[in-house]
Amino acid sequence: MNRILEMLSGGNFVSGEAISRELGISRAAVWKKVVALREQGWQIESGGKRGYRLTAGDSLDPALWVGSLTTTRLGRGENRYEKEVSSTNTVIKEMALAGAPDGSVCIAESQSAGKGRLGRLWSAPEGKGLWVSLLLRPTMPPHLAPLITLCTAMAMAQAVRETAGIDARIKWPNDLVCQGRKICGILLELSADPDRIEYVVVGTGLNMYEGAYPPELAGRAAAVEELADRMPLRRELLVRYLAAMESLLYRLKRDGFEGIAADYAAQSCTLGSMVHVSGAVTLTGTAEAIDETGALLVRTEDGELHRVLSGDVSVRGVMGYV
Repeated sequence: MNRILEMLSGGNFVSGEAISRELGISRAAVWKKVVALREQGWQIESGGKRGYRLTAGDSLDPALWVGSLTTTRLGRGENRYEKEVSSTNTVIKEMALAGAPDGSVCIAESQSAGKGRLGRLWSAPEGKGLWVSLLLRPTMPPHLAPLITLCTAMAMAQAVRETAGIDARIKWPNDLVCQGRKICGILLELSADPDRIEYVVVGTGLNMYEGAYPPELAGRAAAVEELADRMPLRRELLVRYLAAMESLLYRLKRDGFEGIAADYAAQSCTLGSMVHVSGAVTLTGTAEAIDETGALLVRTEDGELHRVLSGDVSVRGVMGYV
């Protein structure tokens, strides 16, 4: 029956004949399966000769998007979909400890204790965003894990560009911005020995609809709905994100940092800009480059080049949303 849901997930009418032909069953059998799906709570409209249409709206139920995946790993493991969790990152860590495979996903409609960087809370109201965490079990050494954050930002930027027409830019280390306002945050957490990564949790919070962020952040935050040329379904954007992420992780594994460096630099709004760094150290200078471990290289007025680690500091560019 999941195949029927996949066929109807686009929101358009699909004829009973087409479903019958695809599944190799009779029209009567199709009708029985539709009735069974309705009994499970799915809202399926009958349109006479036009066929059937799913009115699930912007649901993120895996039954509606797994069939659209083009990946071989990501989204192919254990997928959890919940109405509310404390944090999708927390759930994925629990799944990792229970043995969930590489590529597993946790999606929630809302988070009661969403995690932001440096211990901050992340607003995640019900149905307003794409709150998703991904489990990875990479073979790279732990000191290269920050490169996964770069891949994540690039993948989400590609997804919003392809589905919504938004030219999102990457603010190092873990934000996507558009028109000077933040639309997405990324949080990487890992469990590792000194020479081996056990697992990596990649959490992303993408503001999709008005109300995704608190009103007091209106000048610094934005949602896809406010910026999009066309408004995609969240599951459409999720599928594109997973595809882009898998491709970038493959390039990273095959070619190392050099495999993604040029594309990352082309999408960055940090490189070449004046930035203010605060945290373990405080300095102001020009962000010149990203090194092979994902660290930001900042040159101050005295000519000294500083290596800034994503885990040590917070970087504040000279930008409107900061």
